[in-house]
Amino acid sequence: MSKHAREKVAEKAARMIVDGVETEYLYAKDRAIMMLGLDSMNHRPTNRRIKEYISMLTKCELGEDEVARRLQEMRRIALDLMQILDEYDPFLIGSVLSGKIRKTSDIDLHAYSDNSMAVQSTLEVHGYDSVEEEVVNNQKGRFIHLKWKEMDYPVEITVYPWSWREKTLISSVTGKAMKRCDERGLLKLMQ
Repeated sequence: MSKHAREKVAEKAARMIVDGVETEYLYAKDRAIMMLGLDSMNHRPTNRRIKEYISMLTKCELGEDEVARRLQEMRRIALDLMQILDEYDPFLIGSVLSGKIRKTSDIDLHAYSDNSMAVQSTLEVHGYDSVEEEVVNNQKGRFIHLKWKEMDYPVEITVYPWSWREKTLISSVTGKAMKRCDERGLLKLMQ
């Protein structure tokens, strides 16, 4: 019964994320467990399993052709941004890299600079003038998110200090080293 219950939690949590009710896996799991009246200790699915359900639900709702079209469009935007931000050693991460996007997926990039204003200025020079800056302080440290929408897709560039360039970040979805892709890798992926 426990495996079946975990699957129900994963599916319900994925539905909440797809529908935009929750944005974080942890909160979606907790809410799904509560809604299903289950014990939180024995029925907690992995983030990876929830991500698989998100992918299935998105393909059912949008259709495979639309998911493929959106993915190509998002990767093209990411590539353009990576070329503009080349001096900041950008990497693509997340669902646009993995290909498991949902309707609300954003284009996530990491860039490296000890001066986030320089990154923002580079974007402004290239016509990205509606970029919002958000300062984030968490267990990883202090860093900057630059956010805006491009062709109706949310874009988020996390600017880490240059010294973090070789640091291995852990994915909250897999619990393993975060997968990332440079410009050359993205070009290969798009072919």
